[in-house]
Amino acid sequence: MKNYTIHFLIVTILSALLGFTGLEYPGAIFIRLICLFAGIGLMISCLDAVIIIRKKRRKNKNS
Repeated sequence: MKNYTIHFLIVTILSALLGFTGLEYPGAIFIRLICLFAGIGLMISCLDAVIIIRKKRRKNKNS
């Protein structure tokens, strides 16, 4: 999951710029939903990376 962090970041930023600029067009709600889901994926990916790093540090200390 941590391999996709940069992808989720790019999708979140692009969809936020398209969906929340105040322009009204037929796909605005769909773009906002993509932004929401990409933001959730970004948060999960970042947390996954932090948890994996902490596990590796603990393993190295115990070895």
